[in-house]
Amino acid sequence: MIAPGTIPEVSPLLDEDMRKQIGDVFSKLHQDVWLLTIVDLKDEKCVELASLLKDMERQGEKVHVELYEPGENLSLEEDLTDGGHLPALGIYREGHVYTGQSFLGVPGGKELNSLLIALYNTAGTGQAMEDQVKKRIQAIDKPVNIEVFVSLACHHCAQMVISCLRMAALNPGIRAQMVDANLFPDYVKKYGIERVPMTVINDAHTLMGGKSLEEVLDFIEKTV
Repeated sequence: MIAPGTIPEVSPLLDEDMRKQIGDVFSKLHQDVWLLTIVDLKDEKCVELASLLKDMERQGEKVHVELYEPGENLSLEEDLTDGGHLPALGIYREGHVYTGQSFLGVPGGKELNSLLIALYNTAGTGQAMEDQVKKRIQAIDKPVNIEVFVSLACHHCAQMVISCLRMAALNPGIRAQMVDANLFPDYVKKYGIERVPMTVINDAHTLMGGKSLEEVLDFIEKTV
């Protein structure tokens, strides 16, 4: 792992009000949770993400951050990044059990809420959900890979990310990833992304615009 002191532990992406809000969310966690990331120290965005996570870690006792250099943790890279895309962040439970929730890019702006709510849903009481919806998510028995392409300034993107990450937290066969489309032009070209949010499921099915969790679930049940 990257040595302590290598990464600044105060992030310019956070102010004191935001730190207080983060601390309030972290105070509601009743399980430990790990944020694992791959950090290329030569990459500005990787260092920006690492600094953000280190600052967040200081706001509560249940959140633990581990930083790895490229090539240092191959299983982590297999979980988080396709073709070496960085920066990459994943949410893990005790024992480094992957929750299927990840981020490609720096979850700042509107997407900071996506990360905080994902942590609350993973290690806290979680947002209210109807039992019928929860059972439908848990009943999906085929592998599902969800990529939600976003802009950090998008007003509709964060809710889409939150919904998809929630499904991954409830079903080990589902993986969901936020992707900052502005950072990865190869994805923009591959999928012809013209507006966000754009959600791609199993590299084959596309869902445009912001949708409710139930709408995403309906789409998955019909297409996968």
